Amino acid sequence: MKKFLATLAVLTLALAMLAPALAEDLPEINWTDIDIESTGIEGDFYVFNDVAVMVWIPDIFESLDMTAEEVEDGMIGKFEIADGSAGIYAQLLSGAEGMTMEAMVSGLEASGATEIDRCILNGLDAASYTLPDTDAVYVLFVTEAGNILQFVMTPASDEGFAAVAQLVTASIQPEQ
Repeated sequence: MKKFLATLAVLTLALAMLAPALAEDLPEINWTDIDIESTGIEGDFYVFNDVAVMVWIPDIFESLDMTAEEVEDGMIGKFEIADGSAGIYAQLLSGAEGMTMEAMVSGLEASGATEIDRCILNGLDAASYTLPDTDAVYVLFVTEAGNILQFVMTPASDEGFAAVAQLVTASIQPEQ
């Protein structure tokens, strides 16, 4: 009986040590698994050279010039539909160099973010979330160069746009 309890104790300890590793098994999203042609949505990849990342943007979105204030706030990409009813924005987060995704998620939780989901997005450790009182979905990740890049897509409440936002999110990947 003592041998059985000792074995059980060792097994329990081993499982307890493995639990964090098992919890880190994140779902993977890969652009290569998407059949974009079957959606009937035309688009092209836009490359953010400074952070070595690219993203697929539907043709209905125009790349717009950013204001000096937007650039100062870290915006590196601004795409909107001509009537301004939907937008996709890319922002390089300053002051986050060397921050882990776990620390980012903790910070998001502390700031009131909801619907926080983690995944591996085309090889990048990513998180998506929402903020109360906004009609946007946010996706952030750590690039291979250690930068924190965030995409903001709005309006999240529009089901048609939400489907497009999912495709855009699935396309975010290291520059090829």
